[in-house]
Amino acid sequence: MIYDTLKNRRFVLKYDSTVDIPESLIDSLLRKTWEVTPSKNNFMAFTVHVIGQGPDNQKYKEAAYLACLGNEAHGDNIDINNIIAERYSTYLPAYSNMLSCSYLLIFTMRLETQPTEMIQWQVSRGHKFEALDESTLDYLTPTSAFEVGLFADAFGGMCLENSLDVSVIGCFPKDLSKLTELPFITKTYYDHDGG
Repeated sequence: MIYDTLKNRRFVLKYDSTVDIPESLIDSLLRKTWEVTPSKNNFMAFTVHVIGQGPDNQKYKEAAYLACLGNEAHGDNIDINNIIAERYSTYLPAYSNMLSCSYLLIFTMRLETQPTEMIQWQVSRGHKFEALDESTLDYLTPTSAFEVGLFADAFGGMCLENSLDVSVIGCFPKDLSKLTELPFITKTYYDHDGG
């Protein structure tokens, strides 16, 4: 049965933006996904930012799209204006589906500020946890990214069970200075070189 659901996965280039997906359904699917996604030490060292439907949120989807476009241009050493004029003069990049999606989920790092009693007990005995310390949080990036993958896959499967298409994009910039139009994002995935 899981196979029959997952084999319906496809990458959508443009969503039907007239479809109204109840917020309560997305909330329910996110809650269920949280319940079934494993996490090292139960830290869930990531935040899921949900940008919903409606014209008020479209500016954030556009900002996320432009951030990804800028990240691609930076990685390819192309001016962002030239990338639009030269590379995408006849079609939009695959991640332009962010502009038409009903809900956009953005995953970022999260510092754990309320550890469980078991973790607090271990800390009191001198154990160190990267998720509890801002200065070591970046060392948790591989684990957190792995958990995000598990979460995104489980969420995608649940969406497919409810006849909702999903797409996954990994083009988001790490540099917070490139995300000023998304003020709710205060942390990103970053590496030891500060990239």
